[in-house]
Amino acid sequence: MPRAELHVGLEALAFLVGGLIYWRAGNAASQPADTLTRWGVLAGAALGAALGSRLLYVAQYWTALAGEPLAVWLGGKTIVGGLLGGLAGIELAKRALGWRLSTGDGFVLPLLVAMVIGRVGCQLAGLSDLTYGNVTTLPWGWDYGDGRARHPTAFYEILALLIITWVAYRPVFGAVRGDRFRAFFTGYLLVRFGLEYLKPPFGPAAARELSPVLWGSFTAIQWACLAGLAYYSRDIWRWARQRDASRA
Repeated sequence: MPRAELHVGLEALAFLVGGLIYWRAGNAASQPADTLTRWGVLAGAALGAALGSRLLYVAQYWTALAGEPLAVWLGGKTIVGGLLGGLAGIELAKRALGWRLSTGDGFVLPLLVAMVIGRVGCQLAGLSDLTYGNVTTLPWGWDYGDGRARHPTAFYEILALLIITWVAYRPVFGAVRGDRFRAFFTGYLLVRFGLEYLKPPFGPAAARELSPVLWGSFTAIQWACLAGLAYYSRDIWRWARQRDASRA
């Protein structure tokens, strides 16, 4: 199977499996009890993710997209944009449907599974996926198709996701509704901010591939990560104070 078709297939599988896990594992403790509200929250997540992932992709490759056909502008996606857009979509859907409680905890496992499957697809997609890392001399360097060993950043991300989820399910994040999701989300944003330094433009882009643009010192994805962390800054501060209090 060609790499592009394999990637598309794994991406579709990620959405399907993640959605099924959300629907089957959700319960009254973490999700709306009635079907209409749950469908509304899921629809808000899907629509927000679709819009956010494409908008952040355009910002990430703004100058490189000049002169490219419209299909290239609309065809790219970013997970960070999808997560932030999905979060905004969920909050808007909840407000419209009159649901005030946090629904985040019910999304942790579906997101974990979907993101891991999706990142396997990214790793196998080659250079055209634009998730490849910079050239490295490390023994686990991955040839994405240009004959050069590069950081397998998608595999790094999979490992990080497993660790983040394990941390999010520690007892410290189980007391407050929604904290498991907040911990998962903020952990991922921190990891992604750091992993961007192992990719272009912090190293040369592969030949004939789009190169991200720097907005000041950071890429658009890094700025989006910082914005997401700022959104959850009160929760991060609360966790830090709880940890200090437990040590006292």
